[in-house]
Amino acid sequence: MKFCLVNGIQQNHIDIENRALAYGDGLFTTAKIFNGNIQYLAAHIERLIFGSQKLGITPPSLYDLREQLVSIAKNYSQAVLKVMIVASSGGRGYARAKENNHDLIIMVHDYPEYYDELIRTGINLGISKQKIGINPMLDGLKHLNRLEQVLLRQELSTRDEDDLLVTNIHDEVVEATSANLFFYLKGKLHTPDVSHSGVNGIMRQTILQHYPDTIVKSISLNEIDKAEAMFVCNCVMGVTPIATFNDKALPMGLPLKLRNNINNIYKHKVINTATNYE
Repeated sequence: MKFCLVNGIQQNHIDIENRALAYGDGLFTTAKIFNGNIQYLAAHIERLIFGSQKLGITPPSLYDLREQLVSIAKNYSQAVLKVMIVASSGGRGYARAKENNHDLIIMVHDYPEYYDELIRTGINLGISKQKIGINPMLDGLKHLNRLEQVLLRQELSTRDEDDLLVTNIHDEVVEATSANLFFYLKGKLHTPDVSHSGVNGIMRQTILQHYPDTIVKSISLNEIDKAEAMFVCNCVMGVTPIATFNDKALPMGLPLKLRNNINNIYKHKVINTATNYE
């Protein structure tokens, strides 16, 4: 870890009664810092505020949160930013304190350089032997209860693949271990419905916004086995092509073309925003 701020104070420790430690009572977002700027900053802030409200945690001031994040990001040319909003310590057992206040934790980590290599070579994607649960109370949220993902990554550490495709207990395809999944079938872009399992990632939302004809539905393993091309995505690695899925080679041209399109749209938006601001 390169930097840590807890409630506005630079430190790397928390209260032993912190509710994130005791119950995973909070949420987080992970963003890429590039050239001192946080990519998709507005979407990350929106995710944090929306998630706080859905969990019933009093959120931080939108203005203060943005100012802190922008100020921290200016110090780094390339890094990974992680922001956690946690229900403040207090209350009895599972019950929170009546105020429902928050603790704000901001961390900066090194950017994983191997992501750039995976973009170039493509990912070798297998299928997890484990299945994640159904939880409509927390659908789409990037909450702090990530034990399923911990177990998935533990499985991945024993496998030869770069990442694993994950299904839920209904045998529906959901995502990779820490990224959303898209694939092409009969020339059309598809992505699994994450209404009951998984995370509705910011990069996923961005792709759906710019590719509105994408088919979003429940996907079976039999259906995805027929995929003509495939990629995973999140805000740190961006769109990353799948080179092989379940030992089947896949072409990377369509995913790389989509990656370039999304990157160009983002650059154009940033330039226009800066011009309008001036």
